[in-house]
Amino acid sequence: MGRWVWAWFLWGVALAQGLLAGGQGHSLAVIQGRLYAFGWNYDGQLGDGSFLNRSKPVRVLEGVLEVAAGNLHSLALLEGGLVLAFGNGERGQLGDGTFATKGKPVELPLKARGVAAGYSHTLVLGLDGRVYTAGSNEEGQLGDGSRRGRNRFAPVEGLPPAVGVAAGYFHSLAWTQSGELYAWGSNLSGQLGTGTVESSPRPQRVLTGVRLAVGGGSFTALLLEDGSVLIAGLDSATFRKVEGLPKAVALAAGWAHLLILGEDGRVYALGENEMGQLGDGTQESRLEPRPVEGLLGVRAIGAGDAHSLALLADGRLFAWGDNRFGQLGDGTREVRLRPVQVRLP
Repeated sequence: MGRWVWAWFLWGVALAQGLLAGGQGHSLAVIQGRLYAFGWNYDGQLGDGSFLNRSKPVRVLEGVLEVAAGNLHSLALLEGGLVLAFGNGERGQLGDGTFATKGKPVELPLKARGVAAGYSHTLVLGLDGRVYTAGSNEEGQLGDGSRRGRNRFAPVEGLPPAVGVAAGYFHSLAWTQSGELYAWGSNLSGQLGTGTVESSPRPQRVLTGVRLAVGGGSFTALLLEDGSVLIAGLDSATFRKVEGLPKAVALAAGWAHLLILGEDGRVYALGENEMGQLGDGTQESRLEPRPVEGLLGVRAIGAGDAHSLALLADGRLFAWGDNRFGQLGDGTREVRLRPVQVRLP
C-alpha cells in the first residue's frame, strides 16, 4: 500500500515513488507539490475535513513531497521533514497518542524522510535512519517482539540505519543504503521471503542487492540493483524473478496485484484482476506481466486495494479498476477495465 524510497537514491525511482498512493477506497496524488485526494472519506482519509466521499479530486495540501495510504488512513510528508496524518485512528495508526479518527491532518511528533502505511499500522523513517512504528500489531508488524498495538511511535530495535521503508497489509519492510532488506510481521503466505510461513515479530535480514521494496496484502515485491523484479508470497515463500520485463524503475502494490514501471515509461501489471485493476480490458487474473495499453511516458505509479494509478510526464493522471467509492476520480462510481483520465480542479 504505502511505500517510500530515499528521494536522492536514484533519479528514476525518485521520480516514481511516493507521488501516488491508494487505500481500500481512496486515492492520493501529488502533482507539483499539491496533494489531491478522492474516493472514500467516511473516516476522513481524504483530509479535507468533510467526511464526504469525493468522486472527483479535491485539493488538500501544498508543499507535499510524498504520500502513503493505509486501508482507511493517510500520511503526507512535507518539506522540512514534517509528517501529517489523517483518517481512521481507531488502532492507533495515526501515532498521535489517541485512538481517534481525524478528518483534518494532524502533525506527528517526528521529523522524517519517509513514511509507509499498512492496513492499520504506520512506519516513519526518521532523519537519523531509525524506523518508528505505531498502530495495530496482531501479526508483529510493529517489530517490537510483541503482538500489542500502540498509538505512539517507538523505534524498531535491531535495525541498522535505513534509507527506505514499506508496509504490506500486515507486514513491514526496511532496507539500507547497501541494499540489505529486513522484513517482519505476517508471513502466512510467505511474504517475508524467508522460505517459511512463520511470522516474525522482529526484523529478519532477508537478502541483499535491494534498491526498493513494496508490500501488498500477502506479498512483497523488490526492485534490485540491476533493474530486475522479485516477488515473494502469492505462490512462493521465497523470492522469484518476474520474467518478461524491461529494467524496472518503480513498483506499486495493491491487495493482490502489482504494477511495475519500466525504464521504457510503460506500466506492466500482474496479479488479481476481478475489478479490472490490471487495466487490460478484462477481469481475468494472471501471474505474467503485460503492459497497460495506452499509457506511455509514465512518471509515477500507485496502487490501492483493487485500483491503479499512473501519472504521466506531461502531468496527466490516469486511474483504473475498482471505483465503487469514486476512487478513480472520474466523477462516477463505474468500475473501469482500462485507464481513464482524472481531471484535476
